Amino acid sequence: MNTIYLVAAAAVLALILVAVMVMKKGKAAPQETDDSNEKRECGDPELYELGMNPVSDKPIMYALTTCLHCKNTKKFLEENNYEVTVIHLDDYCDSDRSNLMEKVRKYNPRGTFPVVLMPNGKVIVGFRKLLLQEAMSK
Repeated sequence: MNTIYLVAAAAVLALILVAVMVMKKGKAAPQETDDSNEKRECGDPELYELGMNPVSDKPIMYALTTCLHCKNTKKFLEENNYEVTVIHLDDYCDSDRSNLMEKVRKYNPRGTFPVVLMPNGKVIVGFRKLLLQEAMSK
């Protein structure tokens, strides 16, 4: 008799698991089709062009949105009334991101962030207060 209850309980559990999986698939399917039908916005085209041809009278900073050093560098420059143009590589997709990363590696072969190109030609990698202050004073 106990065996019958165990088999019945296992069958009910299996049905519940199947129902949960079907419900999850039903919810996931529309999201997949929505994502694939919509063209994802990938970065600002003007900033991309500037990133690929970095000529500006103010600093250009290659950064990542999730990078604490990038955030601190931007904040430091802004607090010192030094306007900076920030190009977040993780805002771009596919070949645009790869192209920007190649450009970053020309200035910083290690590929770390941030990379700040100062108008005087100096390249500063990382959050380096003293180097930033020195470059801002020239």
